[in-house]
Amino acid sequence: MDTHTRNPRTIPATRWLLLATLAGAALAVVATATAQQRGGPQGHGHGRHAHGMAFDRFDANGDGVISRAEFDAQVAAREAAIDANGDGVVTYEEAKAFRDAQREARARARFQRIDKDGDGVVSTAETSARLVRMFEFLDADDDGQVERDELPPRRGVRGG
Repeated sequence: MDTHTRNPRTIPATRWLLLATLAGAALAVVATATAQQRGGPQGHGHGRHAHGMAFDRFDANGDGVISRAEFDAQVAAREAAIDANGDGVVTYEEAKAFRDAQREARARARFQRIDKDGDGVVSTAETSARLVRMFEFLDADDDGQVERDELPPRRGVRGG
């Protein structure tokens, strides 16, 4: 049997990665709505900004609609980016290297957002300003304190 023949019910690893990305984009829509209702910060990889960036990547011609052709092209591009040696399959090592590179890029971008003066170090003033903005976001009723019910629900926690 050909090693590249797949069971039609089997989803290749790259498809799982894409599905996870799309699921994340869908969750970003929910986060955006929540942040907008609370007047919270947007951008910097969260909420509407992140969702919009993901949409824009898929909407290649910028017409505000993702066609099946645009979707398929983005899937193919992502698969090609993960399949480092171009052999048509993704190994664990390739998937891990791709994920690690993405994490590094996100960590660098986060650091650069905090490092407001761009000097390559984060001062206590820069850190304090970020924490103050976080406190102000969490203080939904602007009473100068954060009550437990103002906290967003924890991810991955199920009631029972």
